[in-house]
Amino acid sequence: MTALSSPITDIVSDPFWQATQAGKLLIQRCPVTGRHQWYPRAHSLYAPEATPEWVEASGRGTVFSFSTIHRGNGPMDTPYTCALVMLEEGVLMLSRLEGIAEDEVQVGMPVAVAFTSLPDGIALPIFRSRQT
Repeated sequence: MTALSSPITDIVSDPFWQATQAGKLLIQRCPVTGRHQWYPRAHSLYAPEATPEWVEASGRGTVFSFSTIHRGNGPMDTPYTCALVMLEEGVLMLSRLEGIAEDEVQVGMPVAVAFTSLPDGIALPIFRSRQT
């Protein structure tokens, strides 16, 4: 397997990637409405004149949808499962599921964030099964 390449970071997403290295999952929150948003943006979705603030997410969620990839031409060994995870904060995050057999993955199953390190020190958030 070829190593995964690191994401390209920028001034907007840098706080997120720095937090993953410390094992923390950050998402943005609108300072006007208090609503959360994901993916990182320079403005709030709910009050476009406002700059969102970074807050630590619980890291807990449920599988909203998923797909198991059996054939690929990328750097990851197959099969692997990609999932849309609905975080407790109400945002959807696309990530990979690990440590869950393909036939055990179900919509609605509880998951929790974990982190996997890339060679350059960046950490990617992934999700694993959690007990309710």
